[in-house]
Formats: sequence, C-alpha cells, structure tokens
Amino acid sequence: NPKINDVLAGAEPFSGMHPEQLDRSSQGALEIMSKLEDSLLKITAMDAITLQPSAGSQGEFVGILMIRKFHNEKGNEKDHIIIPETAHGTNPASVVLGGYKTVKVSTDNRGRVNIDDLKLKVNSNTAGMMLTQPNTLGLYEDQILEITDLIHSVDGIMYMDGANLNALVGLCKPADMGFDIMHINLHKTFSTPHGGGGPGSGPIVVVEKLAPFLPVPRLYK
Repeated sequence: NPKINDVLAGAEPFSGMHPEQLDRSSQGALEIMSKLEDSLLKITAMDAITLQPSAGSQGEFVGILMIRKFHNEKGNEKDHIIIPETAHGTNPASVVLGGYKTVKVSTDNRGRVNIDDLKLKVNSNTAGMMLTQPNTLGLYEDQILEITDLIHSVDGIMYMDGANLNALVGLCKPADMGFDIMHINLHKTFSTPHGGGGPGSGPIVVVEKLAPFLPVPRLYK
C-alpha cells in the first residue's frame, strides 16, 4: 500500500482516540466515518452500512450471520449457501462458521457460473449465494441478473464478495445487479492499509430488508 496511507492511519488524531472517548470530542472522526459511509453507499447503490468489521473475512462472517438472522426471523428453515468453485477460500469458511452447509456450483467452459448446474442446486433450502463479481478468475459474471433472479425466486439472499469491487466502481453498482449484501475490501479498492484487526477494514453494505440486522452501534444522521 502507498506509505502515505500508513502514515495517515497512524496519525495521532486517529491512533490517539480512546475507545471510551465522549461523542462531543469525537465529532471530527465521526464526520469522516459518516462521509465514508455515504460514499460507499453511493458507489454500491445499497441502503445501509456498517464500518465495524476490521477485515474482509470478518465482514463475510458478519454477513453470513445477518443472512441467518434474516431467515430465522421469517421462519425460513434453510440449511445451505451456494458457492462457485472459483470462490476465495474464506467464502466456504465463513459459511460453515455461520452454521450453514456449502453447496458448490460448477464453472462453465467460459470460466463463469454454470447456470444449468446452478438451476439444479437451487431449492427451497437455499439460504443464499456468495459470488465475487468479477469472479476470482477476473471474469465478469455476465449472466448475473439471471443468477440473482434465480436465488431470489426461493427467497434467498445474494451476497457479493467485494474483493474485486475496484473493477466495478464508476461502471456499475452491485445493488443494480441484484445483490442484497456485500463486504468491501477497502485495501483492495481504495488502497487503505491492509491488516485485519489493525487499520484493516471490511465494511458491509446492505439493501433495506437487511438493515435491521446490521451490528450496533451505528451512525444515524
């Protein structure tokens, strides 16, 4: 990462803040957080956000827990999440940690999701699907609307792994493709310092129906 980002992250106004610092002496930092939230919502077309996860992997785990809570609240007895065989290894790990089974969907001869195989795997027990866009092979899933429609047809949640969001910014927005939730790897898209639990960050953005399940506290404007 550019050294200037490490310098800024370690600047005294940030690193010197205390976790129990009062709101009235934290307004500058809260303003920066608020502006960041607004920017991330704008580029993703999502409705609500949390900046809490301190790494993309943590964002994934929180996202899966939110999906689980969403279905539990609706009384949906769903037991698995579909993941492409091209997925990053953290995807199945997050799914299992979140209490779901993983179901693998194959790749077609173009290196994208095999739609025919996906149709065989989707059923009433499908809680959702995790998908990187563009995928880990660097290819855009150009049948994304068909994929998201298929998952939504069984009341499933479409989760976008934001690892490659830098390839979409300014071109298209995840919510417009039918995604309901995603985490953003800020160190990949905007070159913030990388480091889970330190200056790293894995914000989660969601559509309105998932907003009630975001972790608290949140910033309210």
